[in-house]
Amino acid sequence: MRKLAAALALPLLFTACAQFHNEDAGQPEVEKSSADDKVNGVVQCIAEEARKHDAKFQQTSIPQGVMLEFGDSNVIKVRYDNGETTYRFYPGVRHASNLWIEGAGKKCAPSDPTSHDSQK
Repeated sequence: MRKLAAALALPLLFTACAQFHNEDAGQPEVEKSSADDKVNGVVQCIAEEARKHDAKFQQTSIPQGVMLEFGDSNVIKVRYDNGETTYRFYPGVRHASNLWIEGAGKKCAPSDPTSHDSQK
């Protein structure tokens, strides 16, 4: 009888856990830039955006790329692998002074080459 009760309670447990799911803890947002953009170009663009917002960051080399840490667990990884530059933003604590980080990927590593500012 206990096994039956445990088996019936399991779906309720999963449902309860799903209510507290943090969307930011899942898969990272992945944006791929055009093939011509290399890691350094994307990193320079992000660094320029950071300067505009007086944001400090730490830059660390990782295999095939660079990791930028902006504090409060906001991390950007830019890699060049298999012929393409990949931009991943791992969101951390959000507040008014760091909301620009999410939009930096749209400007510095747009997934659609037609979305560049120069083609508006």
